[in-house]
Amino acid sequence: MIWASKKGTMRGVAAAVLTAALAGTALAGPVVLRATGPSAKTYPVGRQVPDTAQLVLKPGDTLVLLDSRGTRTLSGPGSFPANGMSARTSSSQVASRILANTGTSERRGGAVRGGLPTQDTRSPNLWFVDLTKSGTICVADPSTMRVWRASGAKAADVKVSGAGASGDIALAAGATVGDWPKSVPVTNGAEYTLSAEGMAPAKIKVVTVPAPTSLEDTASQLIAKGCNTQLDLLIATTSTNGSAG
Repeated sequence: MIWASKKGTMRGVAAAVLTAALAGTALAGPVVLRATGPSAKTYPVGRQVPDTAQLVLKPGDTLVLLDSRGTRTLSGPGSFPANGMSARTSSSQVASRILANTGTSERRGGAVRGGLPTQDTRSPNLWFVDLTKSGTICVADPSTMRVWRASGAKAADVKVSGAGASGDIALAAGATVGDWPKSVPVTNGAEYTLSAEGMAPAKIKVVTVPAPTSLEDTASQLIAKGCNTQLDLLIATTSTNGSAG
């Protein structure tokens, strides 16, 4: 009987802990991706606002928020619920494709399939290195690092140099994705130059980050590390049409 009583007590404690955890999860909310106007200091970029909050915007204010349901744009003046569930449709399926580890992307003849539908000028994966973009690049898994180009019309030989090494990426005609050369180590904080005939050299700085666990976590990582090209891609991919409240 005493053992049974202890088991009942333990169940009660476990239930209380679970309830508290779920309650904490419920309080999580969207991350501010963009903020302009007089209230930008109130809602700085990178801040996560409670899901239950009311956002009060002044004339000229614009906020771009992101959570598991996608990206939403708010324009002032007005008071808006942070969750905004009735104003959006979910973009989680699209987001899951661009957030997927690069090692899981299906390739045929070097081309990536199953990415964004009919988008020739937008990378199908957040972790690909865009050969036309310079800047800081966040990398969640250095062992699967790849480069991407919008057009695979012609074969290209991409030269990669940095971290005291150099290497080549051979992209056949029709290929839009290539593996990072094994001869060039992917090192946190290292800078690299990528160049090919007919293409302006791209200069990137690699920053390694833990594998994000959610859209909000991904956005926070990109903002904190200054990975603006990837943040722009995330916003464009998860945005719904028009403004929402």
